[in-house]
Amino acid sequence: MRISWPDHRLVLDGVLALLVFALAGGTSLVAIRGAVPLLWYGILGVSVGLTACLVFRRVWPTAAFVAGSACMLVLVALPDMTGGVSPVLLPFSLVYPVLLYSVVACTEWSALPVLCGLLGAVIVMLRVVFGYPDPAVDWLTVGVLGAGAVGSVLAAWALGRYRRIRVAYVRSLEERAAQAERLREQQVREAISAERRLIAREIHDVAAHSLAVVLAQADTARLVFDRDPDKARAMIGTALEVGREAMGEMRSMLGVLRSGDETVATGGDLPELVETFRGAGAEVELVSTGTPREISTAQRHAVYRIVQESVTNAVKHVGPEVACRVALDWGADRLTVTVSDDGPGTTADLAARGGYGIVGMAERMRQIGGDFVVRSAPGAGTAVRAEFGLSAR
Repeated sequence: MRISWPDHRLVLDGVLALLVFALAGGTSLVAIRGAVPLLWYGILGVSVGLTACLVFRRVWPTAAFVAGSACMLVLVALPDMTGGVSPVLLPFSLVYPVLLYSVVACTEWSALPVLCGLLGAVIVMLRVVFGYPDPAVDWLTVGVLGAGAVGSVLAAWALGRYRRIRVAYVRSLEERAAQAERLREQQVREAISAERRLIAREIHDVAAHSLAVVLAQADTARLVFDRDPDKARAMIGTALEVGREAMGEMRSMLGVLRSGDETVATGGDLPELVETFRGAGAEVELVSTGTPREISTAQRHAVYRIVQESVTNAVKHVGPEVACRVALDWGADRLTVTVSDDGPGTTADLAARGGYGIVGMAERMRQIGGDFVVRSAPGAGTAVRAEFGLSAR
């Protein structure tokens, strides 16, 4: 495992190890005061070794557990302290369950560490029994020590397993959430790309029609220029007007590439669209306020698609009995299109509720420089509102 310096795990576990060494080390040194050099240096070395294992228990959990097990074997092998007490009963032995917890929680090892821990508990009990100072063994004390040793091993293993499973579960949730977000972003990009391809096909039709008109007017003006200059100038003016209009519409959606050969229906007449929905059983009302004006082809297509998609979503998600109101508000320089229904409304994600049609409508309005808002609330239905500036045809 690679370590980044400074590693916060090393810092935290280092502080913990210093506290343990100060508390347990002081108690151990008092207990072995006046002991033979072998016992004194042996316990001091084990104390330092277990402290170091605590420092690296999360960075190198397997190595720390193996080294801690070796230190515990050294404690078992050391001679008894004053009063015939084995050094394995010193407070430093409590470090071993912590090392067992760390190796189970931080690695894939599970069965082998707990078996080693249980074997160590058996060794400790045997060491206490055979090293007991009195001929009559106090089996109650031995039983309590054995139960404590086995219980600490099993508790450390269970906590380590719970910790590892919990971390793996949280990590899987985070990965699924990240994957869902990436999938959502990809689907939105695909919806925007599909809408752009549709717009590109419409631009192709507009450009082809406009160029045909410009060429026809220019060619006719060339033929009649000598005998009827006024008529030729009028034709050239018409060609310029059509050309400027086509150029403006293409500038508004510049950069959209046309791909594929499929035939796609473009914007048509709103009253006809409303009648189509009525024929399917939906109650759709078309209301226009203000003075209607001629708008560009791109704007007309955008309005048509917004009304078509909004009413379709209402019929799809509410039912054919839904009542929809399509309102066109013609201002001095702006047109506001509002499509509302009397459905139950929702607090859910409207983009997901309406499929990717909402994403496509928003992309269309962005291409013509307009604003697009969708609002929905329980009991208030859903309203789609699009607004954009008017341009002369």
